[in-house]
Amino acid sequence: MNNDSSFMAGDVTILIVEDSVTQRYILRQLLECHDFKVISASNGREAIDQLAASIPTLVITDISMPEMDGYELCRRIKDCPEWNQIPVILLTSLTNPRDILRGLECGADNFTFKPYEEEFLLSRIRYVLANLELRRGAAGEEATEVYFAGHKYKFTTDRIRSIDLLLSTYETAVQKNLELTKAKEQVELQAEELREKNTQMNEDLAMARELQTAFLPRFFPVFPASASPEKSTLQFCHRYSTTTELGGDFYDILAVSDTEGGVLVCDVMGHGVRAALVTAIVRGLVEELKPFAGDPGKFLTELNRSLCAILKQTVTPLFVTAFYLVADVARGELRFANAGHPLPFHVRRLQKTVEPLYNGKSGPVLGVFERSVYFTDRCELHPEDLIMLYTDGLYEVESPDGEFYSLKHLIQAVRRRVELPASQLFDELLAEIGVFANTTDLRDDMCLVGLEVKRTLVAAPERN
Repeated sequence: MNNDSSFMAGDVTILIVEDSVTQRYILRQLLECHDFKVISASNGREAIDQLAASIPTLVITDISMPEMDGYELCRRIKDCPEWNQIPVILLTSLTNPRDILRGLECGADNFTFKPYEEEFLLSRIRYVLANLELRRGAAGEEATEVYFAGHKYKFTTDRIRSIDLLLSTYETAVQKNLELTKAKEQVELQAEELREKNTQMNEDLAMARELQTAFLPRFFPVFPASASPEKSTLQFCHRYSTTTELGGDFYDILAVSDTEGGVLVCDVMGHGVRAALVTAIVRGLVEELKPFAGDPGKFLTELNRSLCAILKQTVTPLFVTAFYLVADVARGELRFANAGHPLPFHVRRLQKTVEPLYNGKSGPVLGVFERSVYFTDRCELHPEDLIMLYTDGLYEVESPDGEFYSLKHLIQAVRRRVELPASQLFDELLAEIGVFANTTDLRDDMCLVGLEVKRTLVAAPERN
C-alpha cells in the first residue's frame, strides 16, 4: 500500500460491480491476491442491495451493464447520505470526452480504462484510498451546468473530486499513449521481421525458380546424334511462362534412339510451390522410366503407377494431365498416349491443314487411379509436319469484355500461320493472345512445345 494511506489492505472491503462473470472473477482474484476483501454484484441493482446490507470501503464498477449502468449506480451512491462518502472508480473505455463529463456529473472519484493493466488498477485503488479523508472534507454543494456536443451536464463543484477525476483521466490518457507507443514499437519490430522474412522467402523462391528452370531442357537432342542441329531430322522449340514464382507446367524432350524423339508435356493441378514440387517429382520419374520411353502407353502407365504411390500419401488431392508422344522418322510414324491433356495440333504444312492430333479416347489424369492402363495410338508422320503441344493456360484467356479465347480461336490462329516456322508461329500466336486479353501476363501457367519433322527415313513410293 501507499505510505500516505491510513488503510491496510486487510481492512479494505471493495465492492466490484461487473456483469461479465469472467471479468468479475478475474478482478476478484486480483484484489484478493493483494489481501483486499471483496464482495461483488453483477449489475447496479444488485450493487444497491449489497450496499444496503454492508457498506464497503470502495466501489469499482463497470459502466456498461444491464438494468442499471455504472453512471446511474454512482449517482445513486453519491445522492445517498449514508453512501456518498464511498469513493467510486469507473471502469470505462474512455473513447469519448462525454465519458469524463458524465463521470463528473454522477460524482465519480476516478477512472480506469478497460482493458486495464493490473498494476495500473492497483495504483488507482491506492491513490483513492490515500486521499479518502481529503475527499470526505471537501463535499461540494454548488451546482454547475456545462454544455458539450449538444448535451447539458450538471455536477457539484467539489474541487478536489473534480481535480482528482481530471488527473486520473489525464493519467489514463498518458497510460494509453504509452501502450500505443509500445504497440507501435512492437508493430514496427514485427514489420521489420516480416520484411526480413519476406526477403528471405523471395530469395528462397528465386532459388527454387532457378532449380525448376534447370529441370527444363536447356539443349535439345539431335537425330541422329552425330548430326548438327541444322541437319537434325527432328527439331524443337518451346515457350514457357508462369503466373507465380513457381509453375505447375512441365515438359521434357527425350532421345529414345537415333531415329526416335519423345516429347512429354504435363500440367499439375494448381499453382505455386505445391505444383512445382509435383513437377520435380515428375522430372525425377521421367529419368527412371526412360526404359519405357519408346512405348507412350507403357510410359504413361508406369508414370501414373509411380505418381499414385507418392501422391496417395498427401492429404490434399493432386493430379497431373500429360501427353506423351514419340516421333519415329525411321518408320514415318507418330506414337502417342494421352492422360486427360488437351490434344496437340497436327500441322501438315504441305497440305496446309491444322487438326487435333486424333479423335481417340483419352485416358484418366495421372496420380488418381493406380490401376489405370494407357494405350498407344499411331498416325503417319511426314516431312514438314509440325506437332504443337501445349497446356490449357495458352487458350484459357479472358478478354476485358469477358470473352474467352477458346480452342476454336487457337486453331484458327494457327491455321492463319500454317506456313511459318514454329518459332515465328509461336511468337505471333502469343502476341495475338496478348492483344485479345489486353495483357502480356497470362492468368495461368503456360507451356508450348513444337516438334518439326524436317525429313523422314522412309523410302519414297516408286512411280510407274
